[in-house]
Amino acid sequence: MTAEEHNKTLATLHFVYGAMHGLTLLGLVLLVVVVEVATPASDAISGSWIVVGVMVFVVLLFAVGLLPLIVGYGLMKRKLWAKPLALVQAIVSLINIPIGTALGIYSFKFLRSEGGVLLYGGRASTGSEKELQEAMRRAQPLMNWADRLK
Repeated sequence: MTAEEHNKTLATLHFVYGAMHGLTLLGLVLLVVVVEVATPASDAISGSWIVVGVMVFVVLLFAVGLLPLIVGYGLMKRKLWAKPLALVQAIVSLINIPIGTALGIYSFKFLRSEGGVLLYGGRASTGSEKELQEAMRRAQPLMNWADRLK
């Protein structure tokens, strides 16, 4: 694949990731509203808890719902501001196993590759094969430990 094709694929994946999480959060809000209206015991929740809940929801909606859509738009239009924002989104998405982790790794891999540097500037990753093998050797005990816990 060419750098432009990788860029288009990455933009599409960010759109899908953002839509998936944004729609899930909107469904959660709908569920809370339905429970609030349908339950007579909803008056027992204090106003301060509702304010805290709304603030947490807004932060989550921005971090996992709107930010990927903004990144996808920036990547699709090949805006220079999209690269740092995509790297931030990649870090945030790493916590969401397995889809977000795959998206984060793909984002890092492409944006730090020669094709990503060609499109967005910056520096390409300079890791050698020897460094990669050394990192894999050092990670082997952790991988063995994880296998034993299965």
